[in-house]
Amino acid sequence: MSAKFDAVSAAPATRRDGLRWMARRGANALAALVCGALALWLASRHPLAPVLACALCLLWLGAAWRWPRLWLIVVPAGMPWLSLAPWTGWIAADETDLLVLVALAAGHARLAMQGPPASSLPARWSWRDALLLALGLSLLAGMWLAWADLQRLPPHPSGPYTSFENSLRVGKSLAYALLAVPLLRDALQRSAASAQRGLAAGLVAGLAAFALGVLWEREALPGLLNFASDYRTAGLFWEMHVGGAAIDGYLALAVPFAVWAVVSARRPLAWGAAALLALVLAYVCLTTFARGVYGAVAGSLAVVGLLLHRQPRGAPADAGPPWRRRANAVLRVLLVAQVVLMALASSFLFDRLGDTKEDFGSRLSHWMRGVSVLQTPSAWLGGIGLGRLPEHYADIDRAGEFPGAAVALADPERPGGQFLRLYGPPTRPQLAGRYALTQQVALVPGARYRVGLDVRMAQPTRLRILVCERHLIYEGDCQIRHLTVRRGSNGAWQHVELDLAGPPLEAGAAWAPRRVSLELAVTRPGGAVDLDNLSLAAGGQPVALRNAGFEQGLAQWFPVVDSYFLPWHIDNLYLEWLIERGVLALLVFAALVAWALWRVSFGAARGRPLAPYLAAGLAGACALGLVSSIMDMPRVAFLFLLLLFFSLHLPRTAAVASPPAHV
Repeated sequence: MSAKFDAVSAAPATRRDGLRWMARRGANALAALVCGALALWLASRHPLAPVLACALCLLWLGAAWRWPRLWLIVVPAGMPWLSLAPWTGWIAADETDLLVLVALAAGHARLAMQGPPASSLPARWSWRDALLLALGLSLLAGMWLAWADLQRLPPHPSGPYTSFENSLRVGKSLAYALLAVPLLRDALQRSAASAQRGLAAGLVAGLAAFALGVLWEREALPGLLNFASDYRTAGLFWEMHVGGAAIDGYLALAVPFAVWAVVSARRPLAWGAAALLALVLAYVCLTTFARGVYGAVAGSLAVVGLLLHRQPRGAPADAGPPWRRRANAVLRVLLVAQVVLMALASSFLFDRLGDTKEDFGSRLSHWMRGVSVLQTPSAWLGGIGLGRLPEHYADIDRAGEFPGAAVALADPERPGGQFLRLYGPPTRPQLAGRYALTQQVALVPGARYRVGLDVRMAQPTRLRILVCERHLIYEGDCQIRHLTVRRGSNGAWQHVELDLAGPPLEAGAAWAPRRVSLELAVTRPGGAVDLDNLSLAAGGQPVALRNAGFEQGLAQWFPVVDSYFLPWHIDNLYLEWLIERGVLALLVFAALVAWALWRVSFGAARGRPLAPYLAAGLAGACALGLVSSIMDMPRVAFLFLLLLFFSLHLPRTAAVASPPAHV
């Protein structure tokens, strides 16, 4: 194995250097052990295929060990699609956690196996290191405050978003990004050019996979060319099952790298593929009908154009044969035409733009209510704890309450020992039925579905049972039945079987099959229903249900919320830092973002090939953060922090030439 060492095996320059190197090596080994063990533990608990998940983790571990910079391609490429949450029911973690944890384990293991450096280690920490340390300490403080807050408050029947799981869900992105910093430094020290190409290629690959997912989504439900409906593209960001801006943040961060793909293409075939991706991404952005996306993406593209224009002559933006300059001009015309045609075809787009002023007023009220949870000076300084906003916001008053909840409870007398308790909203009738617990089921085209279940109600309430064509929070055709159990049942368990009524469900196009889910919702405020031993049939044939008796808790059941998302998101990047992490953490975060933007826009790293695109992605995300939350969307938050830390560590340009005089 000694032949595999990547660093020069030389004795440290001084005894102090030797001790510091040994300490770093020990820290790398510990990080590798913890990340690897956590990845295998999560994989072994995978609700669908634990053996396969463990095997894939081991394969990925071997590949990441064999090719040290591969993770810079694979991890960004997997972020927008590698999640099976609607099938697994995982909320606090998903398959991207396995991808990142294994990459971190392999990277830190390699660093631990490297020989000592030939030259002395830096004697002092830089301001960058001090700020990163402060960010790490704020993460630990936020987790501790969240734990203390949970011990102080009474239990809240609202599922994972009011438990410590949500603190882990919100905090893990920063933890992963901080653990990736040594890997980023190593990759950039080995070859800054190769690291930049790898990161950009990974982001472009992720954009391509993401775009394919959106084309499937649009064709499966509203139709590719249906621009009149109020369907808003969500992609494969299942975190948006309670609303949020995951797709918005991803597009703001990643779309500038589609420009990199066009600018960097050297052959007509590669340019054509990059241009096609750019056109599809324009379609995706437009069909989100999100004003924040429009502004953030347009702004990030403007930043790319400005910074490329400032680059010295001979930079990639200016290089290339005449055909490519003509092709770029045609692409710009096609993109503008696409925007114009979309504006003419979609009345919903104009409705969204027309509601801007009214929506800003409601958003301002939402921000003020969110900030009102900061009741003490210590809360202002250190925040209320990571992941604690949803519960605190819901407890302010009735206007912010949760629309429902699902909890698996133990009952030794029941077969399997557990059952489901499904809640409606505590008081507000307008929220009834907006929370549903779902499971993905097989689509049987043209068949009538029949549901069987054990049910118990302590008081009269109403249960809605549906089988629907669904993508995230949007429904297509549904078969439905309402069930009410009267008080005369004395709260005893009853077995009920119901035929659902509604149109037959269709399979959709062969390349874009529709997803179908069984859905359960309480449609009266203050109600709660106990459920167990569910069964499903279609056309007289049984349809498989997983964890139908809730023996595994809520595994493979996934909650969705319709049109009401106030408790879960503050809709502002800077307020979510302030409320959950405090003023001190917000200042550290702002300093790091400002420093990174300066370095890749006007500072020491501005001459690097990837600098304009990094600056544009970060600027777009920061602009979007004025009206959207990002840190509560783990995959997008990790990608944002990865680009931020990459920008901070991008090496200084050896000699940054001035722009040509004619620019």
